[in-house]
Amino acid sequence: MHSELLFAIGISIVAASALAVVARIVRQPLILGYIGAGILLGPTGFGLITNQEEIALLSELGLAFLLFIVGLEIDLKKFARSGRSSAIIGTVQVVVSAVLLWAAARALGFEGLTATYLGITLAFSSTMVVVKLLSDRNELDTLPGRITLGILLVQDVLAIVVLAMQGNIDDPSFLPIVMSLLYGVGLVAVAFGAAKFLLPRLFRLVAQDAELMLVLSIAWCFFLCWLAMEAGFSLAMGALIAGVSISTYPYSHEVIVKIRSLRDFFVTLFFVALGMQIIVTSIDTIVVGLVLSAVIIVTRVATILPAAASLRLGGRVGVLSSLYLSQSSEFSLVIATIGVGLGHIAPDVVSLIAITLVVTSTLTTYAARIAHQIASGLTRWMGRTGVAAEVEPPSGPGQRGEIILLGCHRLGSALVHELSKTARPLRVFDFNPVVLDRLRVRDISAVYVDISNLDAIEAAGLEEAAVIISSVPDDMLRGTSNMALLRYLKARNVSAAVVVIADSAEHALDLYEEGADHVILPSSAEALDVTTWLGCGESIREQRRQVEMEELRRRDEVLK
Repeated sequence: MHSELLFAIGISIVAASALAVVARIVRQPLILGYIGAGILLGPTGFGLITNQEEIALLSELGLAFLLFIVGLEIDLKKFARSGRSSAIIGTVQVVVSAVLLWAAARALGFEGLTATYLGITLAFSSTMVVVKLLSDRNELDTLPGRITLGILLVQDVLAIVVLAMQGNIDDPSFLPIVMSLLYGVGLVAVAFGAAKFLLPRLFRLVAQDAELMLVLSIAWCFFLCWLAMEAGFSLAMGALIAGVSISTYPYSHEVIVKIRSLRDFFVTLFFVALGMQIIVTSIDTIVVGLVLSAVIIVTRVATILPAAASLRLGGRVGVLSSLYLSQSSEFSLVIATIGVGLGHIAPDVVSLIAITLVVTSTLTTYAARIAHQIASGLTRWMGRTGVAAEVEPPSGPGQRGEIILLGCHRLGSALVHELSKTARPLRVFDFNPVVLDRLRVRDISAVYVDISNLDAIEAAGLEEAAVIISSVPDDMLRGTSNMALLRYLKARNVSAAVVVIADSAEHALDLYEEGADHVILPSSAEALDVTTWLGCGESIREQRRQVEMEELRRRDEVLK
């Protein structure tokens, strides 16, 4: 028994590694290699692994670790601000998608409960795939990232409702749904109550022992996962709540770093297990799976994009969230498997859902690479055709001698605070509606412009600008770079001085040689500041400390 499990784990990792290397050589997503390994090892391939359930069970640990890390990285205040929008969009997306997919299933010849199961299960998106994409691209803390993650949480809640009703589908009762909601509230209350009154003492007790602190963190994650499953919720939701509840602890970053290697190992097993679930009985199954995959993608765009636009989140947020959520869910397989056990559907429906998950997950992985370019192109097209207007059309030429700030992220927020003290006119270009609203409250001119769309920058008016500042570093930009912005502005012979930001001395030099009037290099500025501080006496350091603390208390930046 144990030797079979060790063989299954070993051969899964070997095959996944080999095909992942091939995928890297041909510049394809690593997920393709992992899924391909599962197909080769499973029933469709050589059948080398017969007990797939154990691998699938181990792979769930990857989902737990992934969601635990996401929870640790979540800023709960920012997440709460997008909660209402996520709740509305998520509910609309699941309900409307389920109806459209049910209709598609009926059109493909499925009837009765089979069509209903396909419609409902395929309306959910893959938590594992979406969170991994957002995490790998450092987009969890962006507005589209927070909206997408919020929609996933809404989907999880609605999936629990489906599970609660699944057993008594012939005689529906609302009591299980009410009980599930009460259990959910209780789970959150237990988690945050323990995180406030009990866990701080335990973590302080073991803070000097990094190994014990890691073990305590994992134990807390597994305890919440167990509670969540006992309450009828998913393991993923328990892990996420566990992470969020201790995200403000000073030890969270170290825990994230140490758990990442465990996460990557078990995530690999997850995708291998996914590939094993594909059992192709006929070419018709593949064709139907491809058709349903296409319908899944269409329904995501058709539901999320209009809902986001109606909430004044802008076309860009709607397009990005649609692309990231354009796959079926691993949780759909759970619902379908239970349906087989209850006699509601045939076993081949589970395989069909697995095919859609593999196809859509693969397409989503490719789409994520160029998601921002797709979003820019679609929003431009929608603006021209009137299908969906952006938050607002670009403004006029601006005021003479104004400073234009391209993007309002961390440095941009600090610049707005300082520049608003001066008499210089300031105008900010950004595509985050939340940031734009906060700027307008402060009577600062703010224009909805996607700065990766170079034509949109020019259309917003640069003629009167005295200085144009790009304050967002390249690792935060999507679809453009500071070098691309600089070259575009210089090619247009703008009269304004152009200021850009660099991430290294070599990068800064390249920007200067390209014609930048000034290059912001945060690392050099910080190094100079620390060196200056080191040269001060003890009394001067204390004075500086007090002055800086007072200044920080007075600062009222756009981004908190």
